[in-house]
Amino acid sequence: MRWLARNLRNLGADDYTVLRSLEKGMRTHEFVPVDLIACYSSLRKERVLDLLRKLHDFKLVVRQIGDYVGYKLTVHGYDTLALNALAESGIIEFFGSKLGVGKESDVYDALTPSGRRVTIKAHRIGRTSFTRVKRTRNYVKRGVTQSSWFPISCKSAEREYTALRTLYSYDVAVPEPVYRNRHILVMGFIEGKELAKYRFLPEPRDVIELILENVRLAYHCGIIHGDLSEYNVIVTPELDISIIDWPQYVSIRHPSARYLLERDLRNVLSFFERKFGFRLSLSEALNYVVER
Repeated sequence: MRWLARNLRNLGADDYTVLRSLEKGMRTHEFVPVDLIACYSSLRKERVLDLLRKLHDFKLVVRQIGDYVGYKLTVHGYDTLALNALAESGIIEFFGSKLGVGKESDVYDALTPSGRRVTIKAHRIGRTSFTRVKRTRNYVKRGVTQSSWFPISCKSAEREYTALRTLYSYDVAVPEPVYRNRHILVMGFIEGKELAKYRFLPEPRDVIELILENVRLAYHCGIIHGDLSEYNVIVTPELDISIIDWPQYVSIRHPSARYLLERDLRNVLSFFERKFGFRLSLSEALNYVVER
């Protein structure tokens, strides 16, 4: 991703026109015919072929030669479109280092033009197991194949951005949603580390009470995290918390809402008992979260 950010300056307007035309063509084709790319881009076919060779060298597209010559975007190509949109919108000025790698996302440090530190999260749905994604994410429709990861990753980022906007407006302890383009989400930076990485907490009760308070606030906004664990609770040096990773959220009206809420709470409670010896019953936690 950092390599791509550095090389954005090597691409011109026509390069991006071809990349966007490929993106459009991939809605109906796995490999987009060159003639269709030329049609969508309104560029001469010879010019399109020259640009595709350049983009292929940059590893932004991949070519198939069979019944016809076709191209599709690579992960790098899709990243390039999103990063360029962030730069053109004045959202990102400087792209920093990688902060973390998850099963379904990559997270990076960045700065806005005003010098504000932000986090960039690139959704990578299906990177490790597309079968698991179709099983666990209710917004992934049957019949979707691994070649469809672009729109699924975009949908995942859109869902998380939607959840964060609601939660942040109700003062739930979540990162501030700043901007979204395609599969990339820009959020306010949270100083701290995952709860799972803490070997000691001076007052475990205070931290778990903060977590439950914010699960409760989210619940009364109509939202259940759906995948809560010690790996998506950030604890700051001041022992405040922030809950991250919301693309799998469900409404409290979802048929599985109660089950998912109980699973979220059980995950957190089990961790505190196992790691810090602090015990709280599931029924007590559940009653606190759902009561008015």
